[in-house]
Amino acid sequence: MKFTSVNLLDELAKPEFSSLLSAFHERSFPKNSMIFTPSYDEELESSPTPVSSAGERLTAGNYVFIVSKGLVRVYLAYGEKEFTLAFLKPGDVYVSHSSAQVQAVEDTTILLVDTPTFNQRMMSVPQFTVTVVRVLGGILKNTFSIVDGLALRDVSARLARHLVSAAQESAPGPDGRRRVRLQLSGEMLAQTLGASRQTISTLLTDLTRSGILLKEQRGVYCILDEGRLRELLD
Repeated sequence: MKFTSVNLLDELAKPEFSSLLSAFHERSFPKNSMIFTPSYDEELESSPTPVSSAGERLTAGNYVFIVSKGLVRVYLAYGEKEFTLAFLKPGDVYVSHSSAQVQAVEDTTILLVDTPTFNQRMMSVPQFTVTVVRVLGGILKNTFSIVDGLALRDVSARLARHLVSAAQESAPGPDGRRRVRLQLSGEMLAQTLGASRQTISTLLTDLTRSGILLKEQRGVYCILDEGRLRELLD
């Protein structure tokens, strides 16, 4: 589940965007650590550089960040409930100024810049605006898809959508079939889909027994019948 297919690392590597890339600073975070948490403290937000040392949570300010290495989870937390919005991979972009929490699922490195500096640098390379518009369009489209899935669809449809989306990120194998590698733990996948771990495990077993999926190894499934899997989306 990604916000956009645009890889900003590839875009920023272009010579014409070197001035924008130079504004970013690198920060690293260990697995399972929090990168950003919501903060509405005006005093903190007005501080010049509220950025911690490597591995420490960033709790304030308005930043743009790009994942350089690792895997990042963006989610909302309401009491004991958590709703995953997206998993960000290298090249994916997000902003800190929102009600979402941002967590490093793996050892992670991000490129970080404060929003005013980003806006100022972007003005000097107006051609980059086209890329940003594409990214924002992807984020908006994916957000509506997430809301639709959580609010209107049952768990089996949400799981099917997750599998189809993950499969599209990999090329078909020599046999013409796509594989899905579930990078998340069972508990985290369940949180992503708004269900219990047992429910997700049962649904995956049912999909395997019905001939839609083939479990090749732990966390790796071959889609045997993509047509039937897509029927579950309706």
